[in-house]
Amino acid sequence: MLNSRELASVILIAVLIALSLVLPKWRDTVLPSLGSVARSFFKWTILRLFGFFVVWVALWVWFAWLLGLWELVLLKDTIIILVGVGFPLLFKSIRAKSGVEIVGHIRRETLTLSTLFLFYLNLETLPLWGELIAQPVIVLLSVMTALAQRDEKGKRIVGCFSIPLLLIGMSLIAWTTVQTVTNWDMLNWPELLAQLALSVWLPFAMFPYLYVVALYAATEVILKRLLWSNKEMPLRARLGVLAGLHGSVRWAKALTGRHNLVARTKSFRGALSEMSEFRDDVTRREKREADRLADLEGFSGQAGADGTGAQLDRREFDGTKKALQFIHTAQALRYERQGERFWNDLTDMVVSPVSKWDLPAQHGIVVETTNDKKKWRAWRQLPSGWVLGIGATGRVGEYRYAGAEPPTTWPGMSDDWIDSAISLGPVDWDRNDGSRL
Repeated sequence: MLNSRELASVILIAVLIALSLVLPKWRDTVLPSLGSVARSFFKWTILRLFGFFVVWVALWVWFAWLLGLWELVLLKDTIIILVGVGFPLLFKSIRAKSGVEIVGHIRRETLTLSTLFLFYLNLETLPLWGELIAQPVIVLLSVMTALAQRDEKGKRIVGCFSIPLLLIGMSLIAWTTVQTVTNWDMLNWPELLAQLALSVWLPFAMFPYLYVVALYAATEVILKRLLWSNKEMPLRARLGVLAGLHGSVRWAKALTGRHNLVARTKSFRGALSEMSEFRDDVTRREKREADRLADLEGFSGQAGADGTGAQLDRREFDGTKKALQFIHTAQALRYERQGERFWNDLTDMVVSPVSKWDLPAQHGIVVETTNDKKKWRAWRQLPSGWVLGIGATGRVGEYRYAGAEPPTTWPGMSDDWIDSAISLGPVDWDRNDGSRL
């Protein structure tokens, strides 16, 4: 039997569906979208995936019933977990890069404070009319809070939505606490604890199926790519590739286009040899990346340079260089469009979102031009205090700068700037600070 919270959710969803069918503007927008979604899902491959998943969950429920850990009264909660937790986990597992990542997704759905918080709130629900009012308000405030946090201007008003949301949450906690204490003797604690246990063990029981699906999806992509590289790749060689994955999602996701040479193999043994080299290569790359990250953390805040002259503290070097080079590209693309003049007022738009460069929201990138806008320079001071810069004197060409202070000269007008077209340097620009994977 549905409680008032679940019944309110059903009513609100039904109202939204009805409005989508009745209102012309909604109908013209929603129905085509639902049709495309339905066409995507109602395919034999997808239906088979879902069907086997339901069977897998049902087998675990049956096994739990045999052990006395599941009763019919838990059917509603089981269906809610299957639909609300299981299916989203199924989609996430397909994109997961390892079994550890899949376990992480499950853990976040089951063993977090937010999960326990929601379970506590569900001990006592509001009256139906209260749920019908509270749920739309909570959804609206949550959406507005998320939207407001997306840019700097929105963050100024995020409190207008997050504070009311916080007050509603505190009110719900107070309501639940009062009602739980008042109705303590009336609550069916064994059933409630069984529901809590179900919300934990059932998602973890899904792991083997989720892992197999992730491995199957990855190997299917691998075989299609290898056959595209070599249409004559024998079946025995393909089997050798699959055997060389050792049943690991991690290895399957690591076998990217960089390793397409395994498609040249003609035999099972040859494929195993190629796969051994592939695993060694991935292991070496992961070791180099781990060393890079360790150095990044170990030299954090340490002044000075190494034997090559490169700065020891290399925090945000990679993202800064990539962002500056993107600005260089943007300047070149807009140069002729702006009458052979460079811009100095589009920085925020060009580098947005700064998260793609792994830089803070207050990125600190400065773009400057000469008065005639025929020369430009861009620079950023890193967390260590060191400065990287880039610039140009025309549409073609790239000058680079590195120093303890922001540049005071213009590209091509002093030795502080190095023309990358004729010489290497500065050393901090030549150093590869990117991922080794």
